[in-house]
Amino acid sequence: MSSKLSVQTGLRFKTYRVSKRDPERDIKKIAKELRDLSLKEDEAKKKILSSSVSAMLDKVRRDGDAALMELANKFDRSNFSSANDFFVRNKEIEEAYSKLEQREIKAIKAARSQIAFIAQKQMERFSKRKYETPLGFVIEERYEPIDRVGGYVPGGLASYPSTVLMICVTAKVAQVKDIVLATPAKNGLVNPSVLVAADLCGVKEILKIGGAQGIAALAFGTEAVKKADVIAGPGNEFVTEAKRQVASLGLVSIDMLAGPTELLILADSKTNPRLVYEEIISQAEHGNKTLCGVVSDSMEVIEQVTKIAENDSNRERLDEISESTLFAVKVSSILEGRDFAQYLSPEHLEVMVSNSNEKALRSNLNKSGLLLFGNYAPCSASDYMIGTNHVLPTGGQAASRSGLSVANFLKRVLLVHGSRASLKNAMGDISTMAALEGLPNHAKAASARFDLKKQRGS
Repeated sequence: MSSKLSVQTGLRFKTYRVSKRDPERDIKKIAKELRDLSLKEDEAKKKILSSSVSAMLDKVRRDGDAALMELANKFDRSNFSSANDFFVRNKEIEEAYSKLEQREIKAIKAARSQIAFIAQKQMERFSKRKYETPLGFVIEERYEPIDRVGGYVPGGLASYPSTVLMICVTAKVAQVKDIVLATPAKNGLVNPSVLVAADLCGVKEILKIGGAQGIAALAFGTEAVKKADVIAGPGNEFVTEAKRQVASLGLVSIDMLAGPTELLILADSKTNPRLVYEEIISQAEHGNKTLCGVVSDSMEVIEQVTKIAENDSNRERLDEISESTLFAVKVSSILEGRDFAQYLSPEHLEVMVSNSNEKALRSNLNKSGLLLFGNYAPCSASDYMIGTNHVLPTGGQAASRSGLSVANFLKRVLLVHGSRASLKNAMGDISTMAALEGLPNHAKAASARFDLKKQRGS
């Protein structure tokens, strides 16, 4: 493994080369190093974060609205004087529409429509089914919407109406009737685009409280805030840690622990270096340990990408981009590139290769949060307008779990009907399994059905 190609001027790329002697070892080593860079935290800071979040959660759980007011006023300078101030009023929604241009409202509506289309297609998989098992038991399987969903929408340096849509449109299509949003409100004000997006989704409750305290309100409930059953949506390290802690208590389910954005581009000699670079920068502008890079069998493409980076010193949001880890990995073949992508398991994987290579790769990639093929499916399109959800697994979780979908807002309900014949068919093996586990009353509970009939007949 080598880092000899790193550039120091302009934007810096960490550049690696996979050796021909032991490519699998190098691929694993590079992927681990990059993953460690995105996940590595100072242990002392990690403990402080965990302790701080735990204290805030305990405070809200114990003191309810009073704690929410104190924490919101402290961290967001909200100046709340009562619990009535927690929620966005109708007047604020009306004013939000007046602050947006018609083209902006039109774009939000267009995105809503595309997300709804995908979600409706997903719902087709969750139709009611009824079937009989080989032993004769009849099973009914159906999916019911979760009663109440709590959506978290980040604030901070940017506004995210798209996240509102990703959560709320998907939940609405899943037929969730009760949705509450929590979002930071600096000085008690929520970004107007967030309010408009929420209103267009039919959301009636918008909680002007973010951070760990916002997660606590959704997880535990207070006098003013009704508890949610599921919490969905990304956030900063405090939000993520709060989601982790409330989920561990078993009081609420969460969608996932979403960390900084990730993008990997799989490129070959036919790939346009400028497009690769622009894609990387588009996701790197999120900052905050974002992991963005390219893996390619073409040294020429990598050199051109890094050369563009050397000369890019006037880019908008350069400070945020500089916080990100930008990288390039040289492999011997496109199949090695595929293997690297599988090991890294990024949130987004863009496959920007020749038609012949694309055909070979299409069915051999399954460990990324979202796969984007070709030059005309950029990350920004999936972030806003394709309709696929942009709340996706990060930190390597994409190897085993999927992004947000209607499935997150549905509960599978199983109904089992047994007959005398079906239980009789199973009785011998039930008794044997119960004996294997040392639980004799399990067998007796099943056999009692037949004993009762004997007693009636005697």
